[in-house]
Amino acid sequence: MKRDAVGRARYEEIAQDIAQRIADGDLAEGSRVLGRSALAGQYQVSPETIRRAVAILAERSIVQSVAGSGIRVLSRYAAVEYLDSQHTRTTLEEGARELRALLRQRDEINARIEAALDRVMSQATGALSTRNVEEVVIKKGAWVAGRSLVDIRLRTCTGATVAALTRGEVDYFSPPVDMELKPGDVVTLVGAEAQRARAREILTATEPPAEE
Repeated sequence: MKRDAVGRARYEEIAQDIAQRIADGDLAEGSRVLGRSALAGQYQVSPETIRRAVAILAERSIVQSVAGSGIRVLSRYAAVEYLDSQHTRTTLEEGARELRALLRQRDEINARIEAALDRVMSQATGALSTRNVEEVVIKKGAWVAGRSLVDIRLRTCTGATVAALTRGEVDYFSPPVDMELKPGDVVTLVGAEAQRARAREILTATEPPAEE
């Protein structure tokens, strides 16, 4: 069935057009509306489509269809009330369509975010796998315990980078340099073998390295 831009069937569109003519006073209460055949010609639709349109109006007591006397206008007030209800319906349907469109956009954005995150994680994993990564556990008695990364000058002294620090069940990626190390912390080092070896020595030693 053909529908207009807002999703109305053709017979609904015709019913609203006739109701609008009644509300505007073009068709006065008690006046006779054109017969179904004439209306079909006027709107260029089948008599069945007109029958459906008239049935809507008759159901709402806007018009009355009586065999032998045609279609007569009953109530202008009922026509106005019907048009108001249709306007509300149209507004709600348009709002629902807009919300569905926004939801589709949201889903598309979420999918793009997830895809971008997957790419970032893939790139990060690839970057870490191409560089040497090592985990060092800070033991009780290590001189670095209670000191921050900036205090021990790990990157300055070794060239290795602390990519993450794991404390219990919590991972701190790119931990702040003022974060103090504690016994049991797992430090993830990234760097060349010699850099990591030097950093491992510093992190596991019980005494601070001699000043160079």
